Amino acid sequence: MPAEAEPPDADPRITFLGPQRTPRVPHVVRHLGLRGRRFGMITAGWRDRETDDALLSDLLGGNTVNLGLWGLMQQVWEADPELAAADHRRRTVHTEMQELYLIGLEQANEAARRIRLHEPRDPRVVKESLMDVVDIMRTLDQRHVSRVDELNADFYERYQPQHRDAVVAGRFRVGRAVADCEAIAITGGHVGVLMGAMHVFNLGPALASPAVPDPLEDAGLRGATDPDDLPPPRLLRPVLAWGAGAMALTERIVLFYDHAVTSPGVSEVLMGGLGLTRGVVALPSPRERLDMRDRRRLGVLARRALPRRGVLLDQRTTVTLTADGRLPDDARVLGSDGIVTTYRQSLLDEAPTEPPLAVGPTGAGGEEVR
Repeated sequence: MPAEAEPPDADPRITFLGPQRTPRVPHVVRHLGLRGRRFGMITAGWRDRETDDALLSDLLGGNTVNLGLWGLMQQVWEADPELAAADHRRRTVHTEMQELYLIGLEQANEAARRIRLHEPRDPRVVKESLMDVVDIMRTLDQRHVSRVDELNADFYERYQPQHRDAVVAGRFRVGRAVADCEAIAITGGHVGVLMGAMHVFNLGPALASPAVPDPLEDAGLRGATDPDDLPPPRLLRPVLAWGAGAMALTERIVLFYDHAVTSPGVSEVLMGGLGLTRGVVALPSPRERLDMRDRRRLGVLARRALPRRGVLLDQRTTVTLTADGRLPDDARVLGSDGIVTTYRQSLLDEAPTEPPLAVGPTGAGGEEVR
């Protein structure tokens, strides 16, 4: 006989789902004891299709309200042209920063490729050189996140969107709608647009207690590289999220697509997320986006994310985090050796030093370390 679900408000958690092409939302809602509860829907990642939410509303039980963040954001830009122009400049600079950061990552990939093509006289030396390349990539990742945070913090300090009439009115409207909800559902779509809308309308503090301030309005917290250095989040209501929605809730958003033809053949950090998790990198649809047969490539992705763990959000996957925003023991994650394992086992397997990288020739240039 299945155990009864806990009351939804007793201990609110974040629940990550896999892609919803074959929807499992109704099953998850029932399992979590949320059937009949009022859901706030965040579909800003869908952009101009934001209000095309009838099916989602039905899946959540029909008692829903769409927070309408994307539409509200368009209203803000129309009402405040100065802020709209400043935000456009911010996004333009971010795009250039992303492009230049990728050049560095691609050069690191090329260095790794050349090291692998080297005929080893001492394999240990080659392994150490490859680990140096991974360290360089980790440094590039961290510096990029820090610089994007500085860019965003400067925008908030200089233009003070939180004190402008259109934003204040929008935040009041969103805050009142969230307060009337018993749970939140965040869908996928364009993660950059979703993050921009959630920051403008201050969704971080709306979803969690003041112990977790909006990272853009308290940028000092982002400097911590170890999840244990940050206070645990205190959710105010349960949150379901998938795709870009899951990525947005974590501390760091990583874009990845191993099978791209024109895109960079290397995973890239986009920016920090809302930071409502601890030690988590969300990897939606990994079987579509990652070459799951290539352990060396997966191992590099996993090592770049440390001390966070990349959680695999496949079809039919449901992962409910702990009360302090961490992965449960049985969550499927990428191990540092590129093998899929559980979160608990990955902690047990973690060694004081980085695990060795496999050595040997690889294919054409432009690939991530393999």
